[in-house]
Amino acid sequence: MLAETFSQWPAAQGAALTTAFADACGPRLAREVSMRGVLRDGRLLVLVRSEEWAAQLVALESPLCERVNARLGRVVASGLEVRVAPER
Repeated sequence: MLAETFSQWPAAQGAALTTAFADACGPRLAREVSMRGVLRDGRLLVLVRSEEWAAQLVALESPLCERVNARLGRVVASGLEVRVAPER
């Protein structure tokens, strides 16, 4: 998988995490969310388009983190910090 390949190079860690998160979400959910990085406590900062998608993401927190970690081959995601993105 692409995430596993990226995770082999230190310079590509951000790309590996972004790819792993999108893979873990699947195409439908990945269109509605944006993973922005890892917070100091290990949670992934994720922006969503609406309160409804925020609720979905919170409900899927554990399996999503498990999938991200499995794709990267190590524990990176300890949880999610889900925020609704401001409207433009």
